Amino acid sequence: MSAALRQGLSAVARNWGLVLLLLAVNVLLAGALAVPLAADMEKELRNKDAAPGMMYGFDYNWWSEWHDRQAGYAGSLGPEIFGVGFAFRNLDLLLKGAVPLGLFARPEENGEPLLDPLILGLGALYVLVQLFLTGGVLGVLRAPQGGWTLRALLHGSGFYFGRMLRLALVSLLVLWVLFVLYFPLAGWVDTLARDSVSERTAMAWTIGRHALLLLAILFLNMVNGYAKVMIVVEERASAVLAWVSALSFCLRRLLRAGAHYAVLALAAVLLLALWHLLDGAWSTTGYATQVVTLLLFQLFLFARLFLRLGLLAGQLVLYRENP
Repeated sequence: MSAALRQGLSAVARNWGLVLLLLAVNVLLAGALAVPLAADMEKELRNKDAAPGMMYGFDYNWWSEWHDRQAGYAGSLGPEIFGVGFAFRNLDLLLKGAVPLGLFARPEENGEPLLDPLILGLGALYVLVQLFLTGGVLGVLRAPQGGWTLRALLHGSGFYFGRMLRLALVSLLVLWVLFVLYFPLAGWVDTLARDSVSERTAMAWTIGRHALLLLAILFLNMVNGYAKVMIVVEERASAVLAWVSALSFCLRRLLRAGAHYAVLALAAVLLLALWHLLDGAWSTTGYATQVVTLLLFQLFLFARLFLRLGLLAGQLVLYRENP
């Protein structure tokens, strides 16, 4: 497991340009929402007393009034996503089945979706782009000497894209089955929590069901990663057989594969804690500090993407050592 960690992260370090490429994709797709949102807010704040408050802090009263008038994707955004809030928001949406595309989510009490369709659509586009690049990225990481060209990366991405897309559909089907089984279980557990005489027992039931679902999703994500590796390493054409083989591999090598996944997941949590400390110690007021905060956050995203590629590269090493 330690060798997979070391070799996987070293492979990404030799090809750090891949991380920059993925970061550029993130920034471009996020800009599709961020740029028009910034223009709209600038127009709304022009010649208003709330402008200095929003520039050097946060005017909650203005934001609340503005937010209540939004009918599109802007209505899904709020100050709770600042700092590390985005991670908790994403985790909440994941456990409610709202991503990707809201396929597994139940509607809110008012019958509206958890996220605006435009945000879900942009998220689906992001996933599609990542699927396209996955085959090319794995093709680069499987070469021990390192080095890549954009032409070779795009060629490998196009070559494996159909298989990766079919694998994604298989994984979505498995996730759908998981949520179909989970929602009745969640209702039963919530009933037990409401009937509990102890608040501690009620919280244990509620937190336990969320933890169980999260562990199941993480395990399926690990299986999906090894299926991608098998498709590229063994040139497999069947996505279904690749997923079944990956499931068998993960069950047979559960301790080693699970420990490798858990260490990198813990590293991602520690990275989030580090960002929390930096964000809390740094006050963003004015254009100069906004630029610094933006650069720091992009550095944080670079590190997250580095760990994600390190996970994929380490899974490749583990599979080669224990086929």
